[in-house]
Amino acid sequence: MKTRSAYLRSPWQCELREVDLPDDVPDGYALIRVEACGICGTDLSNAESQLEDWQPFGHEIAGVIEKLGTHAGGLKIGDKVVLESASYCGKCELCRSGRVDLCNKAPHFWNAGPSLGFSDYLLAPVCGIVPYEGMTPETACLAEPAGVAYDMVKTAEIEHGNRVCVIGPGPIGLMAIPIALRSGADQVVCIGRPGNRARLEAAAKLGAETLAADRPWTEYEELRGRFDRVLLTAPVQTIPEAIPLLAYGGILSYIGIGTGSGMIRFDANDFHYRKLQLRASFASPALYYPIVLKMLKSGAIPADTIISHRLPLNEIGRAMKLCQEDKGETVKVVVTP
Repeated sequence: MKTRSAYLRSPWQCELREVDLPDDVPDGYALIRVEACGICGTDLSNAESQLEDWQPFGHEIAGVIEKLGTHAGGLKIGDKVVLESASYCGKCELCRSGRVDLCNKAPHFWNAGPSLGFSDYLLAPVCGIVPYEGMTPETACLAEPAGVAYDMVKTAEIEHGNRVCVIGPGPIGLMAIPIALRSGADQVVCIGRPGNRARLEAAAKLGAETLAADRPWTEYEELRGRFDRVLLTAPVQTIPEAIPLLAYGGILSYIGIGTGSGMIRFDANDFHYRKLQLRASFASPALYYPIVLKMLKSGAIPADTIISHRLPLNEIGRAMKLCQEDKGETVKVVVTP
């Protein structure tokens, strides 16, 4: 069968192609009809400079099962589902020791066929398929980035009464706000740039105090040493600037990745004597889908506050350009067939 599929190459080249999928679904796989897929910051990074060759893209996926191979794992044709971007195998030594968070050995959709999330159809292994109900596909496709936000908050070990700073009001930082508040944070402050008007407004709606920082954070004396936890979604090079915001014994959890080498420098003596901790959050395998799906369904994570734009698949190029050129007014773009 044929399907439309979006392909990406840097710098900022995007095109729709017609590609072939097998008529017979392989054992342990499902054919998914895509209903919604969100544009991720990773897609934008790849468009900027990471992809020398054309590749299909899109991994924040909600859809419907159209066909099933054998060994379907209890799934049914017609089930509404979201797809884990990576899964654990459940069989290796790490999994059997209870560290499923360290295993990525299960099959995944990244190399299952010539199409990914920005398409009409794709193939996905049943081990990474999670059914959902009671919400729109546009809301459900936020499960993948919401799981990333949940992992970052969990990594920070937020406790009741903590003062929390979220740096970077992108979709993941924004979704971390209600998760942090429900984890016991007494106060959440969200820092963004002055041009991030729509994103900072969304942060305020989600319960955070906001700051449009027009100078380095360390120049705001009232922020130095104020926060028990810092959640950083900005590039890794900003970590040294974020460390002084931590209170004694504070924890900085980050998900940002660096451009170039990703090398940073900071005062290790100050870090040591103030008993600080720096923790990397990397939500792969993609855990916590059942938890964040409940939060999306209940409105604890309000999708309408996160999603700012909805565009059809035939406008995928325009959708990517919107993210590139209008970051001040664009929060989250979701693409639908």
